[in-house]
Amino acid sequence: MAKIQHDLRNILSSAQLASDELSKSEDPSVQRLAPRLVSSIDHAVALATNTLRYGRADEHPPQRRKIRVKPVVDEAFEAALSGKERVIPDDRVDAVIEADADAAQLFRILLNVLRNAGEALAEKGGTISVSAAREGAATHIDIVDNGEGIPEKIRERLFQPFAGTTRAGGSGLGLAIARDLAHAHGGDVALIRSDSAGTQFRVTIPDREE
Repeated sequence: MAKIQHDLRNILSSAQLASDELSKSEDPSVQRLAPRLVSSIDHAVALATNTLRYGRADEHPPQRRKIRVKPVVDEAFEAALSGKERVIPDDRVDAVIEADADAAQLFRILLNVLRNAGEALAEKGGTISVSAAREGAATHIDIVDNGEGIPEKIRERLFQPFAGTTRAGGSGLGLAIARDLAHAHGGDVALIRSDSAGTQFRVTIPDREE
């Protein structure tokens, strides 16, 4: 895995150089799409640089600060639902809500949860709503979809690496990674409900203790 990450980082670095040049274009279509491309490649390069293998010690500790949640949600929505025209994002996050979090890791948490929801809705279509609230010394972010729910046989191993997926081609790592990153913040990713009316996940990020 370390060798794969090393080579992946080199490939992405070349793509990063190309995207930087592309962003200088004056073509309106390129100007509209280039920032998303540059941002996605930057996130991928950072991930390949900081992670040598899943489940061991090379995930850096969260570099925490007070950040606005809404821009992170917007960016995660764009990345997770790219190419899924039938899935409608519904961002209900108040612009003033903050979290005491590592912005890059919070992005990855939301990206993994949103991508799972997007894949579940991709065929039949649907809506994914995200809201956030402060409760005591913690920030809660709720991700709710109106799909058909998670099969009961999957729920008990939903957060187990390589186990919590029924999707062809899915790695079963997304929710496991999201929960591990939340745990590093002293928080959690939890399944609140899943039934025929849809599924709700909650990301909890507590503030650091003084």
